[in-house]
Formats: sequence, C-alpha cells, structure tokens
Amino acid sequence: MSSAKSILLIDYEASVREVLQVCLSEIGGWNVIAVASFEEGLALLLTEKLDAIIMDNVTAKRNSTRFIQKLKANPLTQSIPILLITHKASWYSRQHLQEMSVVGAIAKPFDPVFLPVQISKLLGWNSTVPSD
Repeated sequence: MSSAKSILLIDYEASVREVLQVCLSEIGGWNVIAVASFEEGLALLLTEKLDAIIMDNVTAKRNSTRFIQKLKANPLTQSIPILLITHKASWYSRQHLQEMSVVGAIAKPFDPVFLPVQISKLLGWNSTVPSD
C-alpha cells in the first residue's frame, strides 16, 4: 500500500483538471482523484480516505462556500484541509479564508512545476519536490 498522500481535485475545466492531475501526481508524487463537480466529490469523500481537497472556488453551477460548509459540518470530512485554486485568489484575505475553513488560495494561472511546493507549504507537508 502506498504511503503517498491522497488528494481530491475538483475543477469543472477538463484541461485544468488534466494539468493539475499530472502535475500533482508526477511532480508531487501524490495520489490524485480528479472530478468535475462538487456532487462527484461528495460521493468520493464518503468512500475514500483523503488527505486534502483542492478545488476551484466556483464550478459551473454551484458555489464553493456551500460545499465547504457541508464538509465542515460532517464529522467524516471536517478535518480534511481544503485549498482553493482560483482566478480569484487575490479576493481572499487570510481572515476570509479562515472564516471559510480553508487553508489557502493559489492563483490561476499557476506554475505546474512549483505548484506541489506551494501546496506542501500551505498544508504543512514535507516536500521532496525541488523548490527551484
């Protein structure tokens, strides 16, 4: 059994999901489950043990705040750290992120090579990814 961290990735853009999945699994060395919607994510959260959730702040029809509130209200998912990856990262102050129970926000566009280092730092994970 692998000791790699498992991440749920939620982004409605297929091309972004693909880049993120390759980046996080190949460079970061993590197990990544990528889905297009909050509904798919919720279904997986009930069956998979996950170490983190990385999600776009808005999918096609649903607001991320409502989804995060559901996760934080559920004893099975409330301890899973959540990161936003969004075009709107600059909109979120540290206080707003804390109020949302989110660890941090990473701006799109992102540098795929450096992204696993950013994620590791935000989650407090030891990274073996080169930081240059």
